[in-house]
Amino acid sequence: MDTEPTNPVGDPRVYLAAERTYLAWVRTSLGLMGFGFLIARFGFLLGDLERQHELHGPQSPIPPVLGSAIVAFGVGVCAVAAIRHRAYVRDLRAGVANPDLHLRTPLVVAAVLALAGLAMTFVILTS
Repeated sequence: MDTEPTNPVGDPRVYLAAERTYLAWVRTSLGLMGFGFLIARFGFLLGDLERQHELHGPQSPIPPVLGSAIVAFGVGVCAVAAIRHRAYVRDLRAGVANPDLHLRTPLVVAAVLALAGLAMTFVILTS
């Protein structure tokens, strides 16, 4: 006797897998927001330390701007994840056994993170 559903869309494991993927994207967006906040605050902390020790070097505006940009990007990732998850579940409910997911979103996330890493490397090497 086979207890597996014949319709893969009717299998609750498909919906649970979609939810796990969605939650992974939410965790990624929360990590981005936390990391961006850390970068921005670290830039402000460096400026405060320079003022306390009366060091009058040029303060780089890059960490606060970069941190804020990463936080905003994290918010965008969370919004896109919700939209993608909703569309995926809607397609599953419509009977599409394997809805198409474009690779554009993960590639954009990877490219933006690589650019942020390059910007942080530049800040570290030039300070």
